[in-house]
Amino acid sequence: MNTPAARAGLLRRAVAMILTLGALAHAQTDAPPTPPAYPVTLVGGRVVPVSAPAPDPHPDGGWMTWELDQRQPSLDGRFHALLFRQFSNNPKHDPIAVHLVKPDGRVLPLKNSDVFDVTWMPDGQYLLGRGNNTLRLWNTSGGLRTRVLPGMEALDVKPGVVCVATVPAGNTVGLIVQRFRVPSLLPLGEYTITGVPTNRRFCR
Repeated sequence: MNTPAARAGLLRRAVAMILTLGALAHAQTDAPPTPPAYPVTLVGGRVVPVSAPAPDPHPDGGWMTWELDQRQPSLDGRFHALLFRQFSNNPKHDPIAVHLVKPDGRVLPLKNSDVFDVTWMPDGQYLLGRGNNTLRLWNTSGGLRTRVLPGMEALDVKPGVVCVATVPAGNTVGLIVQRFRVPSLLPLGEYTITGVPTNRRFCR
């Protein structure tokens, strides 16, 4: 019906669509935001800024940025692992990137570092990451060693050994803890525990 009210309604919808398309085009052509920087205090008191990874373009316009999610210093405080989480378009998982801060302040992005959490070995020479069915071990130069372990729930460590609590298929009684030598990740045997060891030590 070609009435003033109908024409006004069509005009409003057209204006709204133009504004929406303009906003999307603006978002897609905007320069990426500057990544935030986070201070890290080294042994001796020196403070170095560590920048998050550069943002990635979002498929719908704009940018997928990164923010600091976890800090994990080595036990002696010489090294710092920073875990950055990306606000992505993946509804199931936000990617993680781990940056290693060395004693001299240099920052080393670790390869294949999309993990849930990290744990330092007591000597501060190796960093372990619990990923999606993959155990990762980095040395402080960035070298990587991996081992496929489905169903990982938690990590615990003691000198020279990492213990990985896993949920075996069909097991409703307890968790299987697999022991591995560090840094070779050669198996050292396994045992069973009850319950998920969220806040308790379980490495033997």
